[in-house]
Amino acid sequence: MDPIIANDLMTYGKTVKKDRKTQWFQYVKPYLFLLPAIAIIIFWVYKPLLQTLQYSLYKWSMVPGTQPEYVGLANFTKLFKNKDFIPALKNTVIYIAGMLPFSVVLPLFIAAATHDLAGKAKNLYRALIFVPMIMPPVAVAIIFQWLLHPSNGLVNHLLLTWGITSDNIAFFANEAFAKTMIILISGWKMIGFSTLMFSSALSNIDFQYYEAAKLDGAGSIRRFFDMTLVLLSPTVMLMLMISVLFAGQWSFAYIDLLTTGGPFGSSTNIFYLMYKFAFNDLNVGLCAATATLFFIVFGIIALLMQFLSKKFAFYDN
Repeated sequence: MDPIIANDLMTYGKTVKKDRKTQWFQYVKPYLFLLPAIAIIIFWVYKPLLQTLQYSLYKWSMVPGTQPEYVGLANFTKLFKNKDFIPALKNTVIYIAGMLPFSVVLPLFIAAATHDLAGKAKNLYRALIFVPMIMPPVAVAIIFQWLLHPSNGLVNHLLLTWGITSDNIAFFANEAFAKTMIILISGWKMIGFSTLMFSSALSNIDFQYYEAAKLDGAGSIRRFFDMTLVLLSPTVMLMLMISVLFAGQWSFAYIDLLTTGGPFGSSTNIFYLMYKFAFNDLNVGLCAATATLFFIVFGIIALLMQFLSKKFAFYDN
């Protein structure tokens, strides 16, 4: 072969190989940026998840030097026989239902009512309404402990002054009030986030729809139900799903800080029960069995909500 042709072929081969390497690197490059996030998710989410599934089949007290003992499904049997399980389950459902007005109904109304505010006023109201969301749960708990204190609280003082009650009320030690107070405080924290989500979704609606509806003579109430609510249906379904899946978790901090599940277990929920199994009773297996059971239950709920969202939500594409 002619040396010149051979040299050209060699150069061509090197160029092709270099191009292939460059293409391969360009293909892999985005995934390299994701590697740290994937590693963190695997380490902090999936590894504990797998360990929880494993411990649900073992009996272990976390005492140093002891080894987990395989007991099969005995933890699940023990869980269903536990006297606190059914009350905690009922309370979890009550917390989920009680949070819905604060995560969907009120934020939707507030977002729609304030959507037409001028620039600075809108920013001010958004900042004020979002403040509860960024406050740490401990600070929120201290504020409400002071407001609802049985003898020195502002709320009791006002109720007595206005003649609504004749005696001070121990809101967090009274079975009739403890659960309601937890729902109100958790809802107060949630309302700002939901309002901002609905406000953001409202901003993305094409104003020409409203102009056309006005020309057709549609009033504000009809525009809200026939247009705003329909166009916001994906956000409504999203907030509904978030509220159903996380209402129990959001109330956990206030149960722990304000009532510790009392009085007489009336304010506990399934997440606080898991906490007690693990750190009060040192029963890792029972805690893991509870977590596994509700991982499955909430997974089914999430899939069902996604199905409902695809079926009923309207996407303006």
